[in-house]
Amino acid sequence: MSDIEGAVPPTFAEKDLNYYLRMIRGDFAELEEQEPQMARIGGGPAQKNIVILVSKKSLGTGSNEVLGERLLRHFFKAVVNNRVKPRAIILMNEAVSLAAEDGDVLHKLIVLEEQGIKIMVCVISVDELGIEEQLKVGSVADMDAICEHLLSAWKVITL
Repeated sequence: MSDIEGAVPPTFAEKDLNYYLRMIRGDFAELEEQEPQMARIGGGPAQKNIVILVSKKSLGTGSNEVLGERLLRHFFKAVVNNRVKPRAIILMNEAVSLAAEDGDVLHKLIVLEEQGIKIMVCVISVDELGIEEQLKVGSVADMDAICEHLLSAWKVITL
């Protein structure tokens, strides 16, 4: 009996052993690439199990807010036009106001929702800012739903 056979529970079939070994090594690339193919039926955009978490109204850490807001507008424009789409976009903290304020980012979020991307808006942040009546896109989500999306994603991109 080899070391591998002794380390793997005896209930694993040979096919499961290959999956088990890839999980230990962290080799998800092959599995991740199969998922978008299934979502592309009908020639639409490929949706990957990626979640984008946005917590600010600007992109980047610099002190130039005008530049950061411009970068965020261009980021969402690029996501709208990209052939690969995230599964969800989560807005929390001050970023929830992006779902309420008229402007370029709101328009892009509406288009992304029409493209099948789930837009989730943090209920705690909405309550704190008092903007529930002004929301124009997305659905209000509690922290349980947000955690479920974050923890089940292949990748989380934080802006």
